[in-house]
Amino acid sequence: MPAAHRVPEGSPVAAFLSEYASDTEVYVSHLDTTEVSSRKKHFFMMLTANLAWSFLLGKRIYGALYRYGILFILGKVLPILKTPPPVVNWPLAGQLCLDIFLLSVLLPLINNFISVLKLRYYHGFQKSEIVFRKPSSATVANIVSQPPDKRDSYMNDILRRAVDPEEFNQSTWGMPWDEWTMDFRAMAVAYEAEKKGLISRDAWELSVFMKMKDGWTVIEHGKVSDPLSQVGMMDKLQHKLTAMGKRHVFSQMMEVIQVKTVAKDGTALPVTEEVDAIIADIFRRNEVDFAQLTSELATESPRFAANSSKKTK
Repeated sequence: MPAAHRVPEGSPVAAFLSEYASDTEVYVSHLDTTEVSSRKKHFFMMLTANLAWSFLLGKRIYGALYRYGILFILGKVLPILKTPPPVVNWPLAGQLCLDIFLLSVLLPLINNFISVLKLRYYHGFQKSEIVFRKPSSATVANIVSQPPDKRDSYMNDILRRAVDPEEFNQSTWGMPWDEWTMDFRAMAVAYEAEKKGLISRDAWELSVFMKMKDGWTVIEHGKVSDPLSQVGMMDKLQHKLTAMGKRHVFSQMMEVIQVKTVAKDGTALPVTEEVDAIIADIFRRNEVDFAQLTSELATESPRFAANSSKKTK
């Protein structure tokens, strides 16, 4: 089961997230160890595509100077730029729609690729690369559009795909409709932080960082922990069992923990296999799948969709 804990306030990781992930409620990190040759191949394919897109966009912008009468207006002031007036008709409206679409799609792609170029120029292609992802605008819009009773389930599905190696190891082109957006600017800063000895690269192994009211919580999918030791797990477990009509199961479990893990003088005792076996038996006798329940709670998404909907109004 993934290990989860709060990111210590005042730590370099908390400061990093507060600055570079302030515009999102979920931030996913992992170390890309795929073949360097395949990453180089994808980079040069993106370079070729962006050169083509830049040429297309430049050509459309140059043509727009004539189509929309910009040079005609400037020609009134500067005779050297004098051109005939534009033809105003329905095809011109179609050209305007096409230009707006190309500008809204290609300009962000090209701007994003400039960040990729800077990253590769200063840091090259490393055997293990830090990767940061956050939900794209399209993903946030899809979450907000879900019915309230299905929103958490939808978000959980997105998070499960986010930590699936078969999913995140696939090459992306940074399209607006992609589920996740890669944060290349933050990646460059993370490399600099590592060089300065501020944040180890290991801190960015496969993890889901979630913004809470009192700071950041991280679920580290590369590490394992005791299910009941996770952040807020007891509260989640209590609420879940109460909703299932199994509140007595939680009470019995807490009684066992109190008796078996706390000495008479109040000092904590180690959790033994006997305690685990008793708790597992309590759940089994009450027909509750303990492993499945704690697994669901550990990957439960933060309820941020409602907040996002407020921001988008």
